[in-house]
Amino acid sequence: MTPFAAIVGGGGAGFLGAALAHVLSTLADRAGGEGFLRGPYGPQFFLIALYTGVFYAAIGAAAGRRAATALVGLLGPLLGITVVMAGLTRYSGWGMPRGLPGTFQWQLAVASVYTVSIWGTIASLGAMSAATSWWRGALAATVGSLSAYGVLSFLLWAVPSYAKTRWSPVSFLPSPVNLMDGLLSGAGICLALSLDAKFRRKPA
Repeated sequence: MTPFAAIVGGGGAGFLGAALAHVLSTLADRAGGEGFLRGPYGPQFFLIALYTGVFYAAIGAAAGRRAATALVGLLGPLLGITVVMAGLTRYSGWGMPRGLPGTFQWQLAVASVYTVSIWGTIASLGAMSAATSWWRGALAATVGSLSAYGVLSFLLWAVPSYAKTRWSPVSFLPSPVNLMDGLLSGAGICLALSLDAKFRRKPA
């Protein structure tokens, strides 16, 4: 895949993935899925896990161009977040019964689970999609995703009005920020993998 094709294909896949993820998570919310698998303690998590899984499934399909990478992109966050959080929300030791404010333990737990699930998925997609070695692919995908986050942060800082665009979180129209995140994340990951392949060492 050429760098140009990686930007176009990855960016398009990320954009569409963000749109589809929003639509599906909104449908799940309207069907009462917010508290799905949630125990009596802690925050809800299923809708975020569903959104993130669909988001990275689309990017995985573009990065690896096969069903296996799309499946890893889907199941990495979906199971990584859902399975762990379903167990943790049945533990009473950290408090936070439904309807009460979060505790420090829960904030730390949620941040840890989400971070490991999401970045583990990104690295896995890179390792599976690499034209070089698995570790170079994992590193390239991670760098590409971090670069995309940096570009998004800069754009929101440079054009703050974009983040304030009118948008209803209960509508089927995706957030402009989420769409931009999908576009940049898909382009960043696929471009980094393309450049990694381009600079692959030729055998002597």
